[in-house]
Amino acid sequence: MKPLIGITTYFVADKELDGRRVRGTVGQDMLMSNLDYARSVYEGGGIPVALPTLEGPEAAAELIERLDGLLLAGGEDLAPALFRQEPQPGLGPVIERRDRHEWALLTAALAKGIPVFGICRGFQLINVYFGGTLHQDLATCYNTEIPHFSAHLGREALVHEVALAEGTVLRSCYTTETLWVNSLHHQGVATLAPDLIPAAVSREGLIEGFQHHTGKVFGVQWHPEMMTERYHEHRSLFRFFIGQAR
Repeated sequence: MKPLIGITTYFVADKELDGRRVRGTVGQDMLMSNLDYARSVYEGGGIPVALPTLEGPEAAAELIERLDGLLLAGGEDLAPALFRQEPQPGLGPVIERRDRHEWALLTAALAKGIPVFGICRGFQLINVYFGGTLHQDLATCYNTEIPHFSAHLGREALVHEVALAEGTVLRSCYTTETLWVNSLHHQGVATLAPDLIPAAVSREGLIEGFQHHTGKVFGVQWHPEMMTERYHEHRSLFRFFIGQAR
């Protein structure tokens, strides 16, 4: 049996779709995900399952009970209250309903002991969950030399290098000391949570990859799922994750 991998999705409220709806009908909230996540999970040996944003920890626990692994996907900014800050200039859209649900999913996944893989927003959520903080907008509060938000270059564009720490999951998966990655984020890790071990760092010192000291949880700031078709080395992360889920 291939392991079932739950993938978090965007919660798209009906009011967001006013005048721009291409599916469904008036009054309906929608869930959304790019197919890169599902494709990469499937090609890595897992069965992808899109997880809707539901209310209450009971719903999250019931979803996790049927899963073998949890992939926390990208998306909107996290509510600053989660890491004990007030909103600052540059903060983007926040969907607190999604924050609550994914927090509950992560709680349930840790309690069950299944592996967790965080990408972009998911990477940031894991850091905040374990007690870390975020730069709410790198352009306004971090002296960055790298244009981290480079969506206009395309999903596969190699934007900057990261150094991979020896003895980490990332170094083992990629089997190289440095790696060129895409970059589609405007927030970043400010303080790394105590239980997390840095695994990838950009030239200017921004942490872009980590793993939990138990080895069951890891994450990256870049989007490997967008690069697995062209740059096959990124498939190794999904094979490792799904191998753990078995």
